[in-house]
Amino acid sequence: RIPTLAGMTADLTTPPNTDSNGMYISSCRAVGARSHPARFPTKLPEFFIRFLTDPEDLVVDIFSGSNATGWSAESEKRRWPACDSELEYVATSAFRFLEKGCSVATLREVYDKIRAFEYLNIDGYIANHRLL
Repeated sequence: RIPTLAGMTADLTTPPNTDSNGMYISSCRAVGARSHPARFPTKLPEFFIRFLTDPEDLVVDIFSGSNATGWSAESEKRRWPACDSELEYVATSAFRFLEKGCSVATLREVYDKIRAFEYLNIDGYIANHRLL
């Protein structure tokens, strides 16, 4: 299915990804971390990922921020490396992939390991166990 321009316009008029009660924001608050200030709806990268790539293609995001693009790529079965110049944003972006309602101890463990450059096998923490 190829999305249409009209479909993109409709999708992009949804409220921005700046809600104050979502998993990403609440997880950042729980560990006392800064959330990325320029979050956008996952529908934006989702449109371009569907339009320009096929499943198993590679989607690269060199300014990943809160990793909305990585989440969309994962949801669309694409491979995706992501990076950001701010280590804190890399660490908090992992919250997008954790089980909803996971404990603060789990959030803290994931966040601290990423910030310390420690090895982290996230498979045991993620919702769909399909991270590449």
